[in-house]
Amino acid sequence: MTAKLLSRMRAPAAEAPTARELEVLGGVARGLTNAEIGRDLFIGEATVKTHLLRVFAKLGVDDRTRAVLVAVERGLLPGPGGASH
Repeated sequence: MTAKLLSRMRAPAAEAPTARELEVLGGVARGLTNAEIGRDLFIGEATVKTHLLRVFAKLGVDDRTRAVLVAVERGLLPGPGGASH
């Protein structure tokens, strides 16, 4: 645990998600499927998945739910009810 924490502290600052990646993550936050997000943003489902994988890496998470929570905590997405932190 300590080694993992130290390696994160030594690592360069994580790259921030792009505006498009945040649009995709916003769709996840609204409860949309990858197919629905793709239709809304006029991109393919595979592209949605690619954006999500990049967001996961940038936020240091492994799943959709945690990605949304971390993005809200960091002020990258509005919180419940549209309130930003």
